[in-house]
Amino acid sequence: MNYYRFPALLAAVFTAAAAVTVTSAEEDDTRIVRVSSASELNDALSSARAGDEIILSPGTYSNDKWMGKWAVFWAEAYGTPDKPIVLRSEDPDDKAVLCGVTQEEKVVLDITGSYWEIRDLVICEGSKGIFLNKSEHSVISDCEVYNTGSEAVHIIDNSSYNLVENCFIHHAGTVSPQYGEGVYIGSSKNTDKYGHECHYNTVRGCTFGPEIAADHVDIKEYTLGNIVEYCTFDGTGIKGENGGDSFVEVKGNDCIVRYNTGRRNGCEKQLYAFDTAVLVDGWGQHNKFYDNTVYLDSEDVYVVKGWNCAAESCRNKVFPEGVKCYGNKVLDVLEYRLRGDVNGDGTVGRDDLEVLSRFLLGGDAPFISFENADICSDGSIDSFDLVGLRKMMGTEIPAAVMSVGFTQEDTGKWRMTDGLGGRTVTFRLKAESGNKANMGWGYWDPSAENSDTGKQGKWMQFSLGTIEFDETGCIEITKELPDNVTRADIEVYDYIGNSGKLDKNDVRLTEVLTG
Repeated sequence: MNYYRFPALLAAVFTAAAAVTVTSAEEDDTRIVRVSSASELNDALSSARAGDEIILSPGTYSNDKWMGKWAVFWAEAYGTPDKPIVLRSEDPDDKAVLCGVTQEEKVVLDITGSYWEIRDLVICEGSKGIFLNKSEHSVISDCEVYNTGSEAVHIIDNSSYNLVENCFIHHAGTVSPQYGEGVYIGSSKNTDKYGHECHYNTVRGCTFGPEIAADHVDIKEYTLGNIVEYCTFDGTGIKGENGGDSFVEVKGNDCIVRYNTGRRNGCEKQLYAFDTAVLVDGWGQHNKFYDNTVYLDSEDVYVVKGWNCAAESCRNKVFPEGVKCYGNKVLDVLEYRLRGDVNGDGTVGRDDLEVLSRFLLGGDAPFISFENADICSDGSIDSFDLVGLRKMMGTEIPAAVMSVGFTQEDTGKWRMTDGLGGRTVTFRLKAESGNKANMGWGYWDPSAENSDTGKQGKWMQFSLGTIEFDETGCIEITKELPDNVTRADIEVYDYIGNSGKLDKNDVRLTEVLTG
């Protein structure tokens, strides 16, 4: 059932014929353009220039005439860093409504150009909601987008460094659920109509759902560094068609998904909280999912899924607790250890300065690593650490050491997280000083021929011999894993003291580290 906020939407279309009000002193000055009808809005958009502020009176704006483009309202104009083009409602509490004709055809608002600010609008009743084309440094904020036949917001055609913030996006994919994304960044590999390089866009603080038929955010192949943060997802209405079965799907590289809250709400078609995929060789890699909270209703779904996709999952709160990650290259990270990495994401950058500043001023910080933030190593977090962190900016920062997950399979035997292929891994075990452990380790090699089964894929096991626990009661073993390895294990065959064999339960694997 479609959601209509305005039951008599089309009947309420503004038809006022008053002239557009333009306030401008000189050609280079900012122009204030006030509009109150669809024709006035079309005139303002077609003549838009850098510095314009187009202000819409309350009401509904619609257009069913062919205007030379497959869109109800559109503009092709570029703002500048100091003179963006603003399109906004006069009253944020009584937003102007940009309305398509049907949910089967036309983009409601199609913008080509950089440095646009689209604020406080309602966009509805079109095949697509907002298109942002060939755009950099544009903002879509505090808008509501709903009742779209396919995707609600599309950042497309080499559009980078844009922000979608504090928007309410719901009831998307009402006609074509297989294309019913909330925010769609980039384009499929199968299209040559648009440029694919849509990099470093941010989706922040948005509310998604209910009734978004596909992925709430879909980040396509050939894209880099996009961020989804502080959003809320409602899985109600996900249809699962064409792979649209998660809150966020990432097919690009170096993306960050963090500080979000998602609720599956019993939607059986939703199979994952977050999904990664390889659509093109070399893509779908090195994405991070951390500090998210997801309620997934069932242990038969996954928090992060990806096959042949290098990804890191860290500090995600998952309910029920039994929900796991799935993927031969998805790394379960318990902790990043890196001096200066205040927010614990495995890197040192401006985000860390912002988090530490916010913390020192008494503000909320979603996560802070006290050990990493203690730049001065004096046991406290204070302004001296902030000064030290600023000095670190611009210097060469080493890679983080990661503490990664493992599970105990049996007495004296532990299985490591997936995603360790090609890494140097250190195992640390603890027991009574002076005692010894007869040990072995191994890994799954998917390319090895298994003579027992006649198939490829074999568990490779190696002896470590008998090793003595040092004066601190520790054994540390470092191994390099081949690139194609999925997971590894370490096993204590015998635990030995001066009087003979001891209980292997007294040996603990305390941590597994990698870089």
